[in-house]
Amino acid sequence: MRWVTYLSPSGGAPRPGVVDDGCVLGYPGNESLPELLSQDRSVLASAYQRAVAAPMEIIVEFETRLCPPFMPQQPVRILCGDQRVRTVDPEFVHGTDDSVVVPSPEAALVAHVGAAAVFSGQGRCVGYSLACLWTLPDGRCAGLTFGPAVVTHEELDGSDITVSGSIDDVPLAVTVIDGKLDWAEGISRANGIVAATLDQTRPLTAGEELLVASDVLGEFEMRVCAEG
Repeated sequence: MRWVTYLSPSGGAPRPGVVDDGCVLGYPGNESLPELLSQDRSVLASAYQRAVAAPMEIIVEFETRLCPPFMPQQPVRILCGDQRVRTVDPEFVHGTDDSVVVPSPEAALVAHVGAAAVFSGQGRCVGYSLACLWTLPDGRCAGLTFGPAVVTHEELDGSDITVSGSIDDVPLAVTVIDGKLDWAEGISRANGIVAATLDQTRPLTAGEELLVASDVLGEFEMRVCAEG
């Protein structure tokens, strides 16, 4: 299953939905995506079937305004390439349809590509999402992108997850993550999301577009924008 959170064109509020055959199918219930993901897998599968059988609305995927699929309530802990664990406050978290901005007077951002594991309140991993940590060249955080979807376990087999970052088909960064979550053992899972962004790009300047992609987790393209 591939779950997203999107802005509903019929009401403007965030709503969970499922991705099916190139479209987003709006979930007809009242639960948020975090509430759905906290349920037993059989309950989540039933919710998925409800969305497929009787969607609240159907939107072509590329026309959908996506939010972060799972908005953290606590700082996100991220394993970086130097094996250091850093925390990112929730206000830095964005979806794949949000802009990433180079703050003035800085000239560039560095992208650290990887994946995030989403945990239920009981500490059970319920799925993965692409993740991209954006930093200034001196290491200060400028943003954290999640999305486009949370991919649940039945689409994964425990194999390593490879995430790449490229511009115009030129690879700039590749992260390979253990799909069995050994990397997450030393990171607190209590906040719902942990991430690993193990490789980074060169500094990217305004106007460049980075493609973050994985065979199993999907892809998104992010344009680096100048402030103002």
